[in-house]
Amino acid sequence: MKNSYQKNNMINHDKAYVLGLLVGGGTISNRTFLIKLPFRKWGMNPDIMNKIAVDILTKICDKFQKSYSFPVSYEIGNSVWSINPIGTPDLSELIDDLNSLSLPTEGFLLNKADLTKSKNKLKGISTENFLTGIFDTRASLTKSHRRFTDEAPVVSLEIPGSTKNFQFVVQICSWLTDLGSVTDQILYNHPCQHASADPTYKGWKKGFKIRFLVKSFLAKHSFALQAKAFDIKNLEKFQEKDAQEPCHKRKIRKPSPVCIHSDINSSDLPEEVRNRLFFHYFHFCAVLGCKHAPISELKKIVDSYPEYIFVLPRSEKGTKAEMVKAFDSLKDKYFMEKELESKIYTVLQILEDEKLKDYLELEQGLAYLFSEQLNGKRHSGSKDAIINSNKESNVSIIKTKFAEGFPLLILNEKNYRACIISSLKSELNQRLLNEKIQKDELSINITA
Repeated sequence: MKNSYQKNNMINHDKAYVLGLLVGGGTISNRTFLIKLPFRKWGMNPDIMNKIAVDILTKICDKFQKSYSFPVSYEIGNSVWSINPIGTPDLSELIDDLNSLSLPTEGFLLNKADLTKSKNKLKGISTENFLTGIFDTRASLTKSHRRFTDEAPVVSLEIPGSTKNFQFVVQICSWLTDLGSVTDQILYNHPCQHASADPTYKGWKKGFKIRFLVKSFLAKHSFALQAKAFDIKNLEKFQEKDAQEPCHKRKIRKPSPVCIHSDINSSDLPEEVRNRLFFHYFHFCAVLGCKHAPISELKKIVDSYPEYIFVLPRSEKGTKAEMVKAFDSLKDKYFMEKELESKIYTVLQILEDEKLKDYLELEQGLAYLFSEQLNGKRHSGSKDAIINSNKESNVSIIKTKFAEGFPLLILNEKNYRACIISSLKSELNQRLLNEKIQKDELSINITA
């Protein structure tokens, strides 16, 4: 009997690319598969659409035919391109190859993909083609990236947060670093990165993003899809910013403090990052075992962890009704015995009050209260311009009477917006730190 695994013991470069596509965007079920290319608006441009279609019907179809003896085609729906086999081909050889790399063989592969064996087994051009398959399905060149400017164009590997696969993110980034790439920035799907200030912000599940400056990416890697290859080459012409130092040599600036988010114990977070606080993307890398993380730099920060944690809300924003309810809950929990008072202040009086200097989010809160338009719970436009144009406007502040440093409830009675802000250095916050936080090597664990 013919044994397909014995016959194709080596993963050649065409197979490697196909397997990379499957890992990056593939779902296997009911003896068939679907590979989604999440190109959205970029892939809906008529010129780009034509190039993608040609690539699928020539390059990609050819690789499937040569490697596994069946053709594929494509469909477009809801701005998502998808590749699927024609008919019901025998997938046994493809499944054997996935098994040989200890990759998943059912469901959405990214959910459980572990690159350990792929990295050890794939060599030379097969390594690069495997990664190229992942790039073609997961890399984005859109200008919406936060660090994207014409002088510093970015390639971003976008991994859905629904995968919960922190391990995959660390593995692929470490692998690319081993091959000579320099990561510009990583965003992990965790409230410490996407909701570091607001403990109730529900929009933190924004996924994982591994970002490279274009020239750093092109120095070692490429796209097989000609539409992406053409666009990235155009972006390269504009890059003026140099790549950063390699990760292990990088200095870390003093990070912004983080709050304890209401979802820090969420089942959407795997155990290795649940009920833990992180001060920097490198902090995740180190705790998750990446050998490239700048450990000595991180140790300095972690050893000073009381300077970087709000147990009380750093900044919480919403309607007057929502914030009054939240403030009452805080009082009942942490300072029930304190008497409260309410006073009217102008914005200028607040800015000039030395007792309020330790409230780090004061100006952000004021901008939220007076911004003509909002972007979610953020002010829209220049913070300074909003504040300067409202210095004579009034707000109400509800605070503890005869005691400083406790949380403040600030209300704009004209638009019924409100915010709660706290002081990092307050005696209450520091006492709660001692009760709720425990440091273990580089891990910052929430214990209560």
